[in-house]
Amino acid sequence: MRSFELGETFGLVMIPGHSFQHMLTPEDQIACLECIKRHLAPGGVLVVHLDHQSLSWLGDLCTEKGNVFEMAEEFMHPNTGRLIRASRAWSYEPSTQTASAVTVREEIGADGKVVDRWERGPLRLHCVFRFKMEHLLARAGFEVEAVYGDFFRRELKDESSDMGWVVRNRQTSTQGNRE
Repeated sequence: MRSFELGETFGLVMIPGHSFQHMLTPEDQIACLECIKRHLAPGGVLVVHLDHQSLSWLGDLCTEKGNVFEMAEEFMHPNTGRLIRASRAWSYEPSTQTASAVTVREEIGADGKVVDRWERGPLRLHCVFRFKMEHLLARAGFEVEAVYGDFFRRELKDESSDMGWVVRNRQTSTQGNRE
């Protein structure tokens, strides 16, 4: 996401599923946005989906509630038909604004015993807050058209779990000049 060359430009670019949050440093974030901007036609639109983290949840992760495994999901394995239980433990580093998750999945046999176990992680995600994102976008030459709190284009509020950014490339030519 930080460095690619496709040799063409697009009218729309989307960063779905919190993917931008894998950019852990300001340098990575700006490099990503600038690379996308080079591939976006003048006036083109970038849509970015981010988590809108709860400060109380992040704060709790800095206490004894951090690194504690909790049930995350259950589903049936598509090949074996066995139950899969997934548990996740989150932690948060305020100094880097990075949340980390370790996920454990267990496959449960007919007798209720664990027959297989997988652990994945830590998966690190940068917690991007509204005004930081606004600053990053402006610095990279984007103009914010809208910020939404969900996929139904509702207003971003304190209790919103998502942030949807719709921004326009201020670039006036394919040479990368800014207005």
